[in-house]
Amino acid sequence: MTSFPQAGRFPDAMGTQPRIADRLRELRGAAGFTQVDLAAKANVSLATIVEIETGKRRRPHIRTMWRLAEALGVELDDLLEEAS
Repeated sequence: MTSFPQAGRFPDAMGTQPRIADRLRELRGAAGFTQVDLAAKANVSLATIVEIETGKRRRPHIRTMWRLAEALGVELDDLLEEAS
């Protein structure tokens, strides 16, 4: 069973949200997942995926980001890297 980091939110300092939005979209595409696929695999709502990718959710919860990274088969740090 995966243990989750302590509850908290990522800060929205220095423009991290657009970077996270772009990176999530990039990794999701590379994995061949639709937003619906990723939501189901990560056990988060479709609205969560849409809001992160569009920048509407400015500070995603760390547990959500952890689940997304795990569903995409990447490390959390990979999800937080600059989009290429």
